[in-house]
Amino acid sequence: MIHFVAKHISQLGFRVNFRKVFFHYQEKLPDNKAIIFAVNHPTAFIDPVILGTYLKQPTYFIVRGDIFKGKFILTILNGLKMLPIFRFRDGYSNLKNNQATMDTVYQKLSEKEWVMVLAEGETKHEKRLRPIQKGTARMALGAIEKHGKMDILIVPVGVNYTDSHEFRSLIMVNFGKPIEIKDYMPAYDENPRKAVKQITDKIQIEMRKLITHFEKEEDDQWMDRALEIKRADFRYPLFPIIASDNSLWKGEFAAVEKMNAFSEKEKSAIQKSIADYDQEIKKSKVDDLGITRSSSFGFINTLFLILGLIPFLIGFVLNYFPMWMAENTAKKKVKKIEFYSSVRYGAGLLIYTIYWLLLFIITFVVSLIIGNAWGLVAVFILPLIGYFALVYMEVFERWNAGRKFKSLSKEAQKVLKKKRGEVLGHI
Repeated sequence: MIHFVAKHISQLGFRVNFRKVFFHYQEKLPDNKAIIFAVNHPTAFIDPVILGTYLKQPTYFIVRGDIFKGKFILTILNGLKMLPIFRFRDGYSNLKNNQATMDTVYQKLSEKEWVMVLAEGETKHEKRLRPIQKGTARMALGAIEKHGKMDILIVPVGVNYTDSHEFRSLIMVNFGKPIEIKDYMPAYDENPRKAVKQITDKIQIEMRKLITHFEKEEDDQWMDRALEIKRADFRYPLFPIIASDNSLWKGEFAAVEKMNAFSEKEKSAIQKSIADYDQEIKKSKVDDLGITRSSSFGFINTLFLILGLIPFLIGFVLNYFPMWMAENTAKKKVKKIEFYSSVRYGAGLLIYTIYWLLLFIITFVVSLIIGNAWGLVAVFILPLIGYFALVYMEVFERWNAGRKFKSLSKEAQKVLKKKRGEVLGHI
């Protein structure tokens, strides 16, 4: 019951926190086989939750054992299908509890259940795949060792964000080709360590194909800016929010692979183009969005903004407090950027749920007193007009950016487009 309720509330949370979520499967996931999802880990909480929320089958996932404190928390986490794994820093006495978790995982796999593992073993806010730990391979082989021959698949997964810490960013989730553990059993029978290494190496290779990966940390800033400029040309419909289109990620992956291969001379050239373009943008007091979406400053959007102003104001005012509280909680509590979006997301779900329930109770009591239930209808509509307010602000942002760009002289517009084209010409 806890898992069912949390899954549907989480779906609402993702629709608000992220503008679009793209899911792409190379192969259909089988219903009759045990699966271990090997997932990368750029955020503290969002990566496993998004898979747990949208995978068709309930999925167990392993999390830090130090959060399993108190009977109430333990009940909630167990209900969410979370399993604890303890580290050395959690104390030697807790390490013995890891065997109980592994026994549970082995049992679930023997029952053809699905399990998720954050295969890098740590979280870091970056567009990069870090070395895959051996735990995923050991888990699969351990289940076979304990319960006998069975079909276990390791499915590599790449979770990619445009800006993982930014509200209303995009997520691109790629599911790779399953790795069949039975193919490695001859190597395991010969030398278990050799099999573990082979499987781990294979996971690394397959996950690398699914993740936007910047080779060198010193290139992160300019490569991210290049992707941001390229991404502004991508068009996608607002609905459905959960989509299967893979074209945005494929374009970004190709661009990153090309930039990774740049010589130092080529890197200097594109960095100069980006700097020149950004300087021209700053001088003209516009932004990249206005150049790519200049058509947003037109009759249809202007009419939408005029007609939608009153609903926007209502939706904004009535939904502002819980959204502000969530953002403020993240700003005050989070010291590491990896945790920012996770805390904002979790706090937002909790605060908005409490806020909505309080409004419902108050409105229900008032409705009984005055004998009119129209207030309850308004409470149920509240999340919808809150979402409308988000869309309205995004339309206004594009409209205003287009307005600023169109207010420039034709010559200034031409210069900006030329400099932008020079950046994209490199990738």
